Amino acid sequence: MLGISGYGVYIPLYRLKQSEIAAAWKSDSRLTGEKAVAYFDENVLTLAYNACKSAISHAGVEPGDINALYLGTVSSPYSEASLAAHLANTLSLPDKAEAADFSASCRASIAALQAGLDAVKSGRLDNILIVGSDILVGAPGTNFEYTAGSGAGALVLSNNGVIAEYENSFFYTTGFADKWKNVESKYPTFGDTGFIRQYGYVEHVVKAAKGLMEKLGAKTENFKHAVFQQQESRMITEASKKLGFTPEQLNTGTTLESFGDTGSASILIGLSAILDQAEPGQKILAVSYGSGSSDALSFTVKEEVNHKREKSTPVKRYKENKKYVDYFTHLRQNRIIPRTD
Repeated sequence: MLGISGYGVYIPLYRLKQSEIAAAWKSDSRLTGEKAVAYFDENVLTLAYNACKSAISHAGVEPGDINALYLGTVSSPYSEASLAAHLANTLSLPDKAEAADFSASCRASIAALQAGLDAVKSGRLDNILIVGSDILVGAPGTNFEYTAGSGAGALVLSNNGVIAEYENSFFYTTGFADKWKNVESKYPTFGDTGFIRQYGYVEHVVKAAKGLMEKLGAKTENFKHAVFQQQESRMITEASKKLGFTPEQLNTGTTLESFGDTGSASILIGLSAILDQAEPGQKILAVSYGSGSSDALSFTVKEEVNHKREKSTPVKRYKENKKYVDYFTHLRQNRIIPRTD
C-alpha cells in the first residue's frame, strides 16, 4: 500500500494581523486575517527541520530508515547550494540517502511529492521524506504583503504504516506566467490580478481536479475533504464553486486566514490539518498551483490514522499558540528594513 505514513508541521510563533498592515498604509483596516512571520533566528532550514522531525516521529521510523529527502522551496537564500543535503545531514539521515532540491514555483513540494511517490512505487526506495518550507515576503505596500506567510510541512512516504493511501494524480500545465522573481530581485513581480485569477489559478486548479476525477470515475461529492493551493481567498472560492465543492469540504484544509500564503508548504500543511481529523474511508483531494502548472492528487484515509493520533502535533495547536507583532517589528524580523548599529 503506497501513501503517507507520517506528517509534521511547523509554524512560527509570531503573527501579523492584516489590519496592522492596512493601518500602516492608511488603507482598509477592517481586514480580519493574519499571517505567520518568521522570527530573527528562523529561516527556511530551521522551519523544515522542525517539520521533518515531527513527521519522522509520527511515522514511527528512525532517521536511519529514511532513504531520501526531497525539499521544495521558493525562498532559498542560495542560487547554488543544496538545502536538502544540508537538512539531511542535520537530521542525521544516512550518508547514502538521496537529497534533492525542488524550486521555481510554489508547487515545488508537490513536484517533490510526485517524485517521491514514483520512487517508492517503483521499489527503488522504501521511506522518503518530503518537505515544503517557505518564508515569503511581499514588497511593502503591495497586495502580496498582506498574505506572504511562513511555514513548513513534511510527509513520510512509504509502503508500510500508511495512514492515507495514494490513489492517482493528474497534471495540467500551460506555462502561464503569473509571478516571477529575477536573481537580482528581492521581491516577486506579479501580472494583472484579475488575469492571474481567471487564467492562472482558477483555470489550472479546475482542469487538474476535473481531469483527476474523470480519471478516477469520481465526483465532487466522493471527496470528504479538499485542499487547494493557499494563495488567495477569492481564487480558492472561485475554483471551488466551479468544481462544486462546498465550504464544508474545504474548511478543514484551509489555512490561509491563519497562516497566510505559506508557498511550497501550503498543500502539505493543509493535508496535515485534514489528517488531524479525517476518519478511515474518507477521500481527500489536493490540488497545487504555481507558474502555470497544477497537480491534483487523491488519497484515501486508512485505519492506521487512528493508531497514530497521539504521535502528532495537530495544526490546530499552531493556530492557537501564537504571539502578535506590530508592523515595524515584522519589517525588522524579515530584514525588509536593515538595522544599523
